[in-house]
Amino acid sequence: MGERSGKVFLGLSLLIVGVLLLVDQLGLVRHLFHLLIPGLIMIFGAKKVISDESAGKKFFGLFIFLFGFLMMIGKLHLLFSSLLAIGVIYFGFRLIRRDTHRTDEAVGYADRQWAKAVLKEDALDRWEREVDARNKV
Repeated sequence: MGERSGKVFLGLSLLIVGVLLLVDQLGLVRHLFHLLIPGLIMIFGAKKVISDESAGKKFFGLFIFLFGFLMMIGKLHLLFSSLLAIGVIYFGFRLIRRDTHRTDEAVGYADRQWAKAVLKEDALDRWEREVDARNKV
């Protein structure tokens, strides 16, 4: 299955969705419509998980499948709430971790390269030797 078959599948899915949207306006297939869209999304996600070999595309396919599943059971808000909670936890952890592992005397590689290029001297190397000497005492 190449890239072309994926485009055909997506195109057919969009055509079906468009037709169902029009028919839904008439009120004929309301219950079918609420199962078909999530089902198509789940099929698309499962296809990505099964056919693609890269880990990034498999993760994306799994995410799409989960999105369709939660949409089908009416719990889509759980996905967004969970992603928000995970994001807040991650950024909180990064803020805590950044404060505990950083020292004010540490000089990064980019700072050292800037100093060598701009100052044209090894002033930072001298400074590092002084800091090391103070830390050994």
